[in-house]
Amino acid sequence: MKMYLTIRSSIKLFHRVKNLVSQFLDPDFNTFKDFGFKAVPTDQLNDLRKLRYVRDLKLAESGFVNTALKEQLALLKSRDRLFQKDRNIVPVGRISVHENENKLMTLLLGFNRVENRTYMSYTHVNNCPVWHNYAIPLLKEKVQHLYPSRSDHLFIKHRYFQRDVDHLDIQTKNRLLHLFNDTLRNIYSYNRHLQNGIRPMVPPVGKLPKLSKTSPIQIEQGLEGLFVPATQGKNVVTLVPYLKVANEKNRRYLSVREFRSLLERKSITHLAETKYGVSLGIHGNRLYLKAANSAVGSDALKEWTLLDEFLESKNAPKRLKYEVVKNLIEKKDFLIHLDEIPLRQTNDTLLLKEHYGSGKTFFALSKNDKKPELKEYRPIAGLKNRYPEYYHSYREYMNRTDSLEPSGAKEKRGIKISI
Repeated sequence: MKMYLTIRSSIKLFHRVKNLVSQFLDPDFNTFKDFGFKAVPTDQLNDLRKLRYVRDLKLAESGFVNTALKEQLALLKSRDRLFQKDRNIVPVGRISVHENENKLMTLLLGFNRVENRTYMSYTHVNNCPVWHNYAIPLLKEKVQHLYPSRSDHLFIKHRYFQRDVDHLDIQTKNRLLHLFNDTLRNIYSYNRHLQNGIRPMVPPVGKLPKLSKTSPIQIEQGLEGLFVPATQGKNVVTLVPYLKVANEKNRRYLSVREFRSLLERKSITHLAETKYGVSLGIHGNRLYLKAANSAVGSDALKEWTLLDEFLESKNAPKRLKYEVVKNLIEKKDFLIHLDEIPLRQTNDTLLLKEHYGSGKTFFALSKNDKKPELKEYRPIAGLKNRYPEYYHSYREYMNRTDSLEPSGAKEKRGIKISI
């Protein structure tokens, strides 16, 4: 007990001398001692420097500090280390994952110039990012656990901090840009709900619909074909990459007419061309019509038009409506694509189409990649007599297809629709 009192007295004496020196060297300490020490409760102090003043004054007064003060000092020291680390990191970009209006995750990427190391952060303390070493396994773990609650899809938003990165050297800038783009692709590939977030193409019937500036559309195959509409004006539609930093080189500028044509190509499946110059397409079990050439002479079919809307239109020629109703609807007199058989003897291709009304198969030859006209198709029964050298290839191909496909699969090769 006597030794304990001796140690406490020594502590008190040491800090009294230390505080006396601090009064001359540190004007803030002297001011805090006279005005702040008793006025401000210790548990309300969030300034590490002032809390250290409290610790020194307490030790000079009683020779010890309580547990609450020690814990608060440890907390502020830890927070101060976070702030110090954040001051040395250049922000590179931000990536967030959303479900509708709900933000499920925000990921920050940063670069430490002194350490020449990249960091990532997904949490904050007192509005300061908590930085971790950039690691693919950690990134994958955070992204895989994200699940939507009210839908089956998520989507990404991202922003690259170009101004913060611009003052770095060229090699580092290129490296960070590559890192940011790779991170976007990785996040997208790690969560299937993000892959469900691709908006299906909808054929533009009438006025071009307004498109969301968050959900992506796929205009080409692969990750490079994912775009988000940035602006949609009267004359121009601007598309920016969904999984890459957007700049002037990789933006897509399309006229409204080009964009309309793009939506048509991506959304409507072309089925056939009729004898009277009208193309037949399908989207979501609904039939669309479009003039195959200018000979049809109908403004009503310049773009893909719903079959029902065409029949109700007052601008469509009555003769054309009659042909559509009589041949397309009643007789189902059109051919749909069935198969293409390469002929080993030549560079030609044997094209097979099925007559939708009767279910009979018709053939024609494609020579030098030139597609035959509709009138050139003949019943398959005449293939053996007309082209005996190709009949064996046809039988061989069909037998091989039948043996590889399960029962009923052959019927699925052609698109089946109901009118």
